[in-house]
Amino acid sequence: MSHWFTIHLKPAAGSLAAATAALAAASIAVEGIVGSPESEDGVVHLSVAEPALDRAIAALKSAGITVSLEAEPGAGASATEGMIGAILNGPRT
Repeated sequence: MSHWFTIHLKPAAGSLAAATAALAAASIAVEGIVGSPESEDGVVHLSVAEPALDRAIAALKSAGITVSLEAEPGAGASATEGMIGAILNGPRT
């Protein structure tokens, strides 16, 4: 099972490459990705295998990348928040 989380990147060329390099160095595969790292807010949603989640967060934080977890279903999240919201609302403009 995959777990989605959000990373906040500087809107600059190479910021997504730095994040995926940190994950690759920890032998963690990205299972899904949605977002625009070069947008004004630099928000990107990633998913990794559930057993690798803690290692992924640690690897990204060690690389200086801010990470936030998506709200779990049933934890007060609405359909317009987190990963579901990103899919329903489409790309940021």
